[in-house]
Amino acid sequence: MSAPDLRLSDIPMQETVELVRLDLPDEQAAVLMESGVLPGCSICPLRTSPSGDPVVLVDGTVLALRREMASCLCVRTAGSSID
Repeated sequence: MSAPDLRLSDIPMQETVELVRLDLPDEQAAVLMESGVLPGCSICPLRTSPSGDPVVLVDGTVLALRREMASCLCVRTAGSSID
């Protein structure tokens, strides 16, 4: 059996994860996918904006997301990190 769904909003800062799926309506998912947020991409929360929304690194591109949207992105840990 697979592990329970992990959401991007649950990930601590500076931890890289892999996007598994987007639990969003097609219109909202399409906007993210056009920005490169696709299943299989690497996402790393960098910081929080003054309004509390996450700023993330997606395969080398910095994007600002809404908190509500981050809670709809299912992710999995990318494995061991290299320090």
